[in-house]
Amino acid sequence: MKLTSITRYPVKSMGGNRLEQSAVVAAGLLHDREWLVATPQGGFITARKFPQMLLWKTDVAGDVLTLTAPDGSKRSVSTGETAVPADVTVWKDHFSAYYGSAETDAWLSEKLGTDARLYWLGKQSKRVLAAAQTPLSFADSAPFMLTNTASLDNLNAMLDTPVEMERFRANFVVAGSEAYEEEKWRRIRIGEVEFEYLKPCTRCVMTTVDLKTAKKDPFQEPLSTLAVARKAIFGVHLIAVSAGVVKAGDEVEVLSYQ
Repeated sequence: MKLTSITRYPVKSMGGNRLEQSAVVAAGLLHDREWLVATPQGGFITARKFPQMLLWKTDVAGDVLTLTAPDGSKRSVSTGETAVPADVTVWKDHFSAYYGSAETDAWLSEKLGTDARLYWLGKQSKRVLAAAQTPLSFADSAPFMLTNTASLDNLNAMLDTPVEMERFRANFVVAGSEAYEEEKWRRIRIGEVEFEYLKPCTRCVMTTVDLKTAKKDPFQEPLSTLAVARKAIFGVHLIAVSAGVVKAGDEVEVLSYQ
């Protein structure tokens, strides 16, 4: 079994970066979900309500984040410009992050069509994943998500129009296993790093968004089929139990099963 791809998502709900390798720390991949778009009051904003966010491109170089809007316009901001502490909310979690670049916030608000502010997580996350007592980024509910190409093949066989794996926004994609075997794993090793199963990933409306047009599928696919066939579950959430570096092509070994 092999790790076929690694992807980080520097800004929650925006486009990702395909990587050849990445450092793994307790909170997630380096720079993954390190930035958040939220209201000026700190309430998180996602592609569930603003699907066009999925068309935005992101990149991180050192301490600089560069955003590219769907119209091609760009804006860069450094962590040094984002130093004002403020409370933010991601689901039921309330914690402190940082904002600061008024010019970037004004540009972002104009492009999104809603009042928005860009927040940085900080050098160390102040959010804690209660289930594992590990730090957590701006991700929904876990540091890592893994999907399986055989599971996607199984799902696509049930769909009139197949979907791409990118719909599921995984950090890790593996190949060489049976469909949905990932839900039976308790502990795995990817390259030099060990991970533990945390919970299955229950999917939402974001999976129905076309990644070229930002339009939602009129029949709510693939979510409708997933809801009936698999209680909307696709992929699994993981926590890291060691640190290190993972590389595309790494061997994936199952150390124990549930």
